[in-house]
Amino acid sequence: MSSIKSNAFTLPYTFFREPGAKVITDLKAAGLSGINLALNYHASRDFLLRQGPQLEYLSDGFHYYQVDKSKYETGALTPAEFDQLPSNQLLENVLAEAAKQDFEVNAWAVYMHNSAIGMTHPSATVTNVFGNKFLSELCPINKAVQGYALGMTKDLAGRGVNAIMAESLHFHGARHGEHHERFFMELSPVTEFLFSLCFCEACKTNFTGDANSLAQKIKQLLQVVFDDKDPWLGKALTKEFLAEILGPEILQYLSAREDAVSDLYSRAVAIAHAAGVKFKYEDQSPLIDIKSTNSLAKSWEIGINNQQIAAVVDCFEPLIYRPTDSEVADLASSYQQTVSTKVSAILRPTYPDCTEKDNLIKKVDRLKQLNITEIDFYLLDTFRARDLEWIKAAIA
Repeated sequence: MSSIKSNAFTLPYTFFREPGAKVITDLKAAGLSGINLALNYHASRDFLLRQGPQLEYLSDGFHYYQVDKSKYETGALTPAEFDQLPSNQLLENVLAEAAKQDFEVNAWAVYMHNSAIGMTHPSATVTNVFGNKFLSELCPINKAVQGYALGMTKDLAGRGVNAIMAESLHFHGARHGEHHERFFMELSPVTEFLFSLCFCEACKTNFTGDANSLAQKIKQLLQVVFDDKDPWLGKALTKEFLAEILGPEILQYLSAREDAVSDLYSRAVAIAHAAGVKFKYEDQSPLIDIKSTNSLAKSWEIGINNQQIAAVVDCFEPLIYRPTDSEVADLASSYQQTVSTKVSAILRPTYPDCTEKDNLIKKVDRLKQLNITEIDFYLLDTFRARDLEWIKAAIA
């Protein structure tokens, strides 16, 4: 029996193509103890391999169950009828089979990356200083969006899952989320951050200072970039540099949005806990700078205050997508040293992170040495048959 507890991130297509009994039996044989099942997900085109080569398309913001709108408070945004399954048969069948086999099912939910709702309700999306709307990104400070997030949490927590794996419950960057994005100019990280910084009505109201004056300062600075060239090329994006070019108000603005996001987490976690369900934070900060071994230093860019979030969630689960075992160990160790809550890890046993079995085994061994005993793997549907064998060897 492995000392490692491991779940596989899984798309619903797995259960569209094979019955739950077979899927769960196969995963248990590979040493896995559960799945993080995508019950709300963003658009993607995926080349799936585990059940035979298949190119599949996921619809943006789709809910892979029948939404219970009674879980949503008045004023909350709710998914359209065509953005959900017509019944709960898929989920109920998976949960029933998992119960028979003592197999864990977590609800993997993508919160703010949702153009299905964004295009229907553009006033609820991230809006920059030019009034440009990022339709694929809901603003987590908008009250109707918060109602959506809390309603979905309540709905999923009442389904019989063990935990909610929360993805995208925060802001995003300028280039996050659209097909064939075109930025035909060289932009610094500073420019990209300021261009995507939300100044929607909800965010401006959330700030006790003069949000319009701050927005105007940012707009004037960005106009120089768009008229000629970016003066901040080669400059690191830091709070200190933002304060240098914009004054202390920018730091107060960022702090206010972090507090608002943390409050949303507190309420979502309370809902989950009231239903006896854990709430895990899937941390995507390691993707902001794929070479960094201190990804948490970048969390503020997406509106996350690590200490505030760690104080309420049951687990930090970062995407430790790094090519070498030493980089995996360094990144995981930085999380253990920084956050006060439990740290688990997500690995990819596939390209581009792993091309050899020994590479995965070494990574898992290094995590074990750090006493990280919950290691999840992304993404089951895309695995070759050998990838499950590699996982089995690594966690044994």
